[in-house]
Amino acid sequence: MENKLILILTDSVALPRKNANTSWEDTYIYKLKNKYRNCNIINVSLGGASISDIKNQVNYYKVLNPDIVIFHCGIVDAAPRAYGRIEMAIIKKMRLFRLTKPFVKFLRKNRSHHYASPKKFENELRYIKDELSPNFFYSIGIIPALCDYEKKIPGITKSIEKYNSILKNESCYLSTQFLSKDCITSDYHHVNKKGLQYIFNLISNAIDKI
Repeated sequence: MENKLILILTDSVALPRKNANTSWEDTYIYKLKNKYRNCNIINVSLGGASISDIKNQVNYYKVLNPDIVIFHCGIVDAAPRAYGRIEMAIIKKMRLFRLTKPFVKFLRKNRSHHYASPKKFENELRYIKDELSPNFFYSIGIIPALCDYEKKIPGITKSIEKYNSILKNESCYLSTQFLSKDCITSDYHHVNKKGLQYIFNLISNAIDKI
């Protein structure tokens, strides 16, 4: 495959992390650039990005007319939250963390606020896909929740399944279902060197079939 333009849109999952002892050379972005040297590979990686943050970048990159888009984002939206972003900004500004902390677990479980609801996530994913209009639009599944992650954030398991089902319906879906526990970092949603290699294999195997 030569002279193709590949656009990678990700949150922090694709980036190196000091606490996971991963370097730039360990990332699947680096490995893809190294393998497909005859392709122009552009990555847009925003730490802590919601799908809305990725959507806001689309107008800058749609003029590139990418042949392939790889979308790797979703856990920020899928995670049930006690408070919305505006509420969190107020809590931070007013220094109310100590006052609000006792209610976090209860509100996460019963309020289950999301930065992007499933419907909004679906609509914005369609917008990204339609605006970029690539020949192939791949998405990488959100890592399924481990038991300890469910204990930490009740409801995260079903929420991840719901958002992954949207990715499956709206893209060429690359599942992380069989990502082993030893590939996942202690925060339950990032990956280490082994996990980055696993995702690289998913993507490169898909590209090689084109």
